[in-house]
Amino acid sequence: MIFVMFLSFAILMVIGVPIAFAMGSASLLFMQANDISLAVAAQKFFSNTQSFSFLAVPFFILAGNLMVESGIAKKLINFASVLVRQLPGGLGCVSVVTSMIMAGISGSSVADASSVGAILIPEMNDQGYPKSFSAAINATSSVVGIIIPPSSTMIVISYITGLSVAKMFLAGAIPGILIGFAYLAVTVWMALKNNYPREERASKSEVIAASVDAAWAMLFPVFMLGSIILGIATPTESASICVVYSLLLGLFVYRSLNMKKILRALKDSAIGTTVVMMVVCTATIMQWILVSNNIPTMIADFLLGLNLPYALMLLVMILILFCAGMVMDNVPNLYIFLPIFMPIAIGMGMDPIHMSIVVLCSLAMGLFTPPVGTTLFISCNIAGISIEECVKDLIPFFIVGGIVILLVAYCPPLTMFLGNMM
Repeated sequence: MIFVMFLSFAILMVIGVPIAFAMGSASLLFMQANDISLAVAAQKFFSNTQSFSFLAVPFFILAGNLMVESGIAKKLINFASVLVRQLPGGLGCVSVVTSMIMAGISGSSVADASSVGAILIPEMNDQGYPKSFSAAINATSSVVGIIIPPSSTMIVISYITGLSVAKMFLAGAIPGILIGFAYLAVTVWMALKNNYPREERASKSEVIAASVDAAWAMLFPVFMLGSIILGIATPTESASICVVYSLLLGLFVYRSLNMKKILRALKDSAIGTTVVMMVVCTATIMQWILVSNNIPTMIADFLLGLNLPYALMLLVMILILFCAGMVMDNVPNLYIFLPIFMPIAIGMGMDPIHMSIVVLCSLAMGLFTPPVGTTLFISCNIAGISIEECVKDLIPFFIVGGIVILLVAYCPPLTMFLGNMM
């Protein structure tokens, strides 16, 4: 029946049923077939909504949406532009750097892909860049949104594993920045190879003006992370304070927020929170089914029974996560694979924080890989091209991203350095 559950889940996904409903329906089918009371499903479904930690998710989403509605994206794009537009493929480099900065504000790859792509992809197309290149850069660079803190996905990982959100945030900073700079290097290489245009170097006055204009927005991640790391506030408290900060910034500093934009931010946040929590709640039901039937333990025992060397076992887990990320969203993958891989990693002597970041980075690659890549779909839609047209330009980013993830996996200090300092 476990096999039937996963088969029905796969069929529902293939025919286009939203993943939350596909996962929930497959889980209910299993429960009905095994005469398990549906009251258990209801209890498991709503248990996550009573979590204080998960309150941070809607607050982070709302803070990011308020920042976007305040026109922060344009200010950050202008700031990134004066820094790197003189490089080969200037606008492409601006897209990568902007995504890295936006990651510290929105905490969402989807939000980054939408807000940055809506501005830069049309501009890149007007400047003569191929649409496939513009879409590929936006789709790939935005994945750092869930790795560079703050990240709503990290909050989910912390809830599943019981690990510190603050240490998780710190652990993701260096890997996220490494991936961002690696993609910046790929962008420059592709621009030189294909003779893409570059912009004029910004003057000192332009750099100063852009820096001053973006300074208040740049303080957002510093303020948020600082309050958590110094123990001034919990992640949930910090997220709620950041909502107030975003609101005051938009109303009184940039003076770009009005009631219509605030209501739109509230609406988008409600929808975004519902999407995340629906997946989380239905994934909890499936996770309970798997755990109660000892499936994670059986799989972990099987893998450990292969007696593979540490390096090879870690590589096998990364490859499995790569493949899973291509066909399924991150949150259900976390609920399925973390209970399986975490005991294996601990048994091999890995720090659970380190393993969590390896899992997150591996699954993040799935955001821009067909057939389910969310940021890829958004970017291609903005560029007005099919996913198939974009695949060729994605390959260098996929290869380099994979190399960085292996570096993060086999070099623990890259992940653990900041957390150990705390």
